[in-house]
Amino acid sequence: MSSPKERAFIGAITARPDIRFFLIFGQDESAIADIAAQMATQLGAAERVDIDSDRIRNDPALLADEASSLSLFGDKRYVRVNFRREEGLAAVENLLSLESDCNPVIAIAGNLTKASKLRKLAESHKRAMAHICFMPEEGDAASAVMAHAATQGLKLDRALATRIARYTGQDRKLAASEVEKLALYYDASPERPAQVEVAAFEALSAETGEEDIGALVNQVMGGELRAMGQELATARDMGIDAIRIIRALQRRVTLLATLRAKVDKGSNPGAVVKATRSIFWKDADAFVKQLGRWPSARLAGLSGHLIEIEGKWMSVKEGLGGVILEEELVRIARAAARRG
Repeated sequence: MSSPKERAFIGAITARPDIRFFLIFGQDESAIADIAAQMATQLGAAERVDIDSDRIRNDPALLADEASSLSLFGDKRYVRVNFRREEGLAAVENLLSLESDCNPVIAIAGNLTKASKLRKLAESHKRAMAHICFMPEEGDAASAVMAHAATQGLKLDRALATRIARYTGQDRKLAASEVEKLALYYDASPERPAQVEVAAFEALSAETGEEDIGALVNQVMGGELRAMGQELATARDMGIDAIRIIRALQRRVTLLATLRAKVDKGSNPGAVVKATRSIFWKDADAFVKQLGRWPSARLAGLSGHLIEIEGKWMSVKEGLGGVILEEELVRIARAAARRG
């Protein structure tokens, strides 16, 4: 479920010894994690050293020191860094200025803008590479599901592939997991291909206990505070990751901003929604309602606020993130309700 550009980036971890800093960033957290895991696999049994970006912010020499050190076990070595914002930029500059060879650094970050100094450095320096992971459009996500299914010996029609993409929130790892469950169910392989029936997907997906969060997103963006409480409780009980909810809201805000721009130019909201293929017909009324409650300026502000929420969620202690997210969702829903 990857593009040629992505595969080239992953392969560079072994094919390009001149590159020492690999930055993976963007909105699609599942793609970022998947790419980092594939790069680690390329390195085989290499020792992994994890460094928090706060540590290299406080000690700018640490990253270069760790990248230059030999493995304790005499094997290959690589460094993994998780960035929350721009912290640690000086440490990356020190790493890239090293004249001697060193071990590769795989760094992951969230949604860095074009103004980000870290992004600019990784994109321009001869010893660095950067790869951005955009949230896929629903059509692209469905195509990726179909392509992965083919490698497993499964034949999927586009309608079912779209449904799987939507069901998993366009999370590539979750979508791949759904496809692989179907392959096991059918005992399929490229040598023994099988046509997937909708009933099989429905049966298997029901067993997973996973819950679609589309209803929660609609209630938050539509200002439906009372109904939202029940959906939040359900999401909590099902153990749905907070980051998955945040990403789903980010995708919704991005789509609404695109639609709102057309409405601002004089188009009818209902007609704009109806003409958008990625919107499921059952959600059409909810989208029209949300377009009425969120002007372009407020959508732009909310987009930035969701990035802040993500950063806040990643920086707090385990257990507090869910509380923070629920408080923020209530604030967003109240803001939407005031426009009703």
